[in-house]
Amino acid sequence: MSDFRTFAKMRRPPALPMQPVTDPAGWTAQSLGAVENFAYRLTDSDRREIIAAVEGFRRSGARREDMTRAAFPLASLAATLADVRSELQDGRGIVMLRNFPIDELDLEGVATGYLGIGSYLGEAMVQNGRGHILGHVQDLGEDYNGRGRSYNTSAEIAFHSDACEYVGLLCLHGAKQGGESRVASSVTLYNRILETRPDLAEVLTRDFYRSHNGEVSPGELPYWKQPIFCFAEGYFSAIGAGSTLQKAQRLPGVPPMTPEQLEAVAYYRKTVSELAADMEFKPGDIQLLNNYVTLHSRRHFEDWPELTRRRHLLRLWLRDPNGRPVTAAQREGRTGKGISIDGLRRIAPLEATA
Repeated sequence: MSDFRTFAKMRRPPALPMQPVTDPAGWTAQSLGAVENFAYRLTDSDRREIIAAVEGFRRSGARREDMTRAAFPLASLAATLADVRSELQDGRGIVMLRNFPIDELDLEGVATGYLGIGSYLGEAMVQNGRGHILGHVQDLGEDYNGRGRSYNTSAEIAFHSDACEYVGLLCLHGAKQGGESRVASSVTLYNRILETRPDLAEVLTRDFYRSHNGEVSPGELPYWKQPIFCFAEGYFSAIGAGSTLQKAQRLPGVPPMTPEQLEAVAYYRKTVSELAADMEFKPGDIQLLNNYVTLHSRRHFEDWPELTRRRHLLRLWLRDPNGRPVTAAQREGRTGKGISIDGLRRIAPLEATA
């Protein structure tokens, strides 16, 4: 297995609007290559550390929702996780951890261990209006084209970025058929659009309206505005052009997208699909992405009929207070804070709920 670390070997000159961007996160499907190129396989010693930390956390009586690095000591693995964080921040922006001990822990132990690993990378964020800091990606029969959430369907999902800095997906069970993860570099996407349609690249640096999916406090606007391609302190960053754009069009006070915006979004979606790399999730895999430089999606899948075998991923949203420089709108807004609703209680459920 190759060394996943590129953060110390690459250069990043200052990024400027409407100029090509050179960045370690600017990979192609070909240069990214096989999963082993950006993966770290947990060793038997790593697994024993995780299991011991889970047992210690259980004995402490602490709540999963209050997980901290201090409460989950990893004497040796901590150094590797520090490199994983550096790779997400200053390298490719994607790392796959393999061989997480789902076969030696019960579901509560898996959730605890996963949150513990996450505490070495960032701060857990709320992912929905129910206060979940541990998300469940599982088909619950919702309507992706309606008001349902994409992660509760079996549908193919448009390329997007989540409302956080780092997103983690831990595979518990794969689908019977399909469901491959797809990833693409936002940096490469921007450069390709800048090269082929600079007029549309410029449009994508302007504000677009997005829906909060109803997850706001009373009195707050149900939408927010932010460009798709952003620049701050010499760094490029981006957020996706997923379903929140269409959902915002149904909200009062949101103007229709202009013909230029519609063309730019359509070209963006066509181009990102051409640049994407596909990968299969295996049980025990944890895919980690930096949302500011990496887009992700999923292909449609057919699930197993048995409930205990159905495709099931656990999701973490993480904030890194010392992460990649981004615009104030990203750091202080939805993409930097996750779901923020007055009085919302943080919970880490062990089962998926619609």
